[in-house]
Amino acid sequence: MPAQLTPNLWYAQSEFFHTNSGIFLSDGQALLIDPCMRPEEIDALGGWVAAQGAVPRWLVLTHSHWDHILGPERLRGVRTLAQAEYPAAVARDREGIQDQVAEWEARLGRRREAPFAPPLPDETFVDDYALSLGGLSLRLLHVPGHAPDQLAAYEPAGGCLWASDILSDLEIPFVSHDLGAYERTLARLETLRLDVLVPGHGHPTTEPAEIRVRLDEDRAYLAELRERVTRAVTQGLGPAEAVALCADMAYRRRGENAEPHKLNVESAYLALGGQGDARELGWR
Repeated sequence: MPAQLTPNLWYAQSEFFHTNSGIFLSDGQALLIDPCMRPEEIDALGGWVAAQGAVPRWLVLTHSHWDHILGPERLRGVRTLAQAEYPAAVARDREGIQDQVAEWEARLGRRREAPFAPPLPDETFVDDYALSLGGLSLRLLHVPGHAPDQLAAYEPAGGCLWASDILSDLEIPFVSHDLGAYERTLARLETLRLDVLVPGHGHPTTEPAEIRVRLDEDRAYLAELRERVTRAVTQGLGPAEAVALCADMAYRRRGENAEPHKLNVESAYLALGGQGDARELGWR
């Protein structure tokens, strides 16, 4: 059963990876965000929308990573929206997406007759897209850094941000796309009124002070990551030495996030001019 966060926003959290699905409702219309993860969970979201007497008008895919794109095959006929980089990201990573879905479903004891087909959107936008849902005004914003095609959904009237894979209380910034883009994304989000925040993974908050803490901590983490890795590259250190130089950095939930932190360091090392094999280092 989805939980209500604002007069117009509900969310449901999967048991897998603390992954969140969202539903905006207004005047009998619904917009679904990243419905996931198990088929039963996705079907339950569709059933809940119907039980509210609402029509699903839009399905927003925040980015092309496999755990966020499982909804459309269960919610057929709902018009899908994504950022303009999404089709290229899916084309580039298609086999990897299919392998990750197959691996996850195998752990659940499930098999497909054919490989998962990553959905393609009916409509895309570049940077900032205004969307009306009944009496509700929403904006979709391009927020790259974690993924080149990542978007966030923002309701200006309520200061409500569906942040996708940004500003989690459980994860550090996963810089699996581009460090500079991630820094610019956080600077952009900092200019918005933020009273309600839902990350793609982790716990929502309706406390502006908590949102401020997450923003400050993540911006500080990225700034220190850049400074230390730049120092390593300038000193001619190798990637393993760069990782060692960043080992004592402060970040949340160190046990769970030690491997993502290492991948962040390696990816930043390559991006900032360090020499190494991109097939062996970092998120790629």
